[in-house]
Amino acid sequence: MKKRHVFLFALLFVFMFFHTSLMAEFSFQVDLASRYIWRGFDLNPYKKPVIQPFVNYKLGNSGLSLNLWTSFSFENKEVNEIDFTVTYALKTIKNFSLKTGLIHYGWYFVDNFRFKDDTSHELFVSAGLPDVFLNPSITVYYDFTNGDGFYILLEIEDSLNLLESIGAYFSASLGYNEGQWLAEGVDPGFSDLNLGITLSFKIDNFQISPFANCTIVLLDAIGKENHFWYGISVSYKQGKD
Repeated sequence: MKKRHVFLFALLFVFMFFHTSLMAEFSFQVDLASRYIWRGFDLNPYKKPVIQPFVNYKLGNSGLSLNLWTSFSFENKEVNEIDFTVTYALKTIKNFSLKTGLIHYGWYFVDNFRFKDDTSHELFVSAGLPDVFLNPSITVYYDFTNGDGFYILLEIEDSLNLLESIGAYFSASLGYNEGQWLAEGVDPGFSDLNLGITLSFKIDNFQISPFANCTIVLLDAIGKENHFWYGISVSYKQGKD
């Protein structure tokens, strides 16, 4: 219990500090989604909607950013998950992006919470070609605690400007699960195919984005049901573009 309080206090301190010193780099977003689908897994199996807010601090031109994300379920009416991510974007050659980071997953509100059993940690490396057609990227995640395994995500995306302040975004991704959060003895394989469309309406520093996604489950160990889910995002970014 003491470790839990110390960790939460540390997160609060970090975000309060950067809130006062780097306000120009502050942004936030709130997603209201019909489902909570993550890497093909249905994490809210009773199909109740979720609210998922997060705040982000980009620390100037250092390449470092901090992100705090939460998920609130309408099924049990409580906060299910709190995640903290540290990301570092490396300086690279033109037309190539490379970043790495650490994700802390926390399920702090489960009964009889134990830090060892109810948190997990993941390293990731992501490389992309942002100026190439369809913006291809690959991200490798490695969970070195309770998830215990690799997950590789291939992504493409494209955008279309409908009007000056209205855009449409299309995305597709394919995941490969090497054993992460799978039962012992399950063979690795392609786990989930995801297709998404988002409309974006910009009003000053706010952006309102309804979205719809289809997740096709490819690995029986993850589930036998495909998922269609949708929602709306409201984001705010401080400062001028």
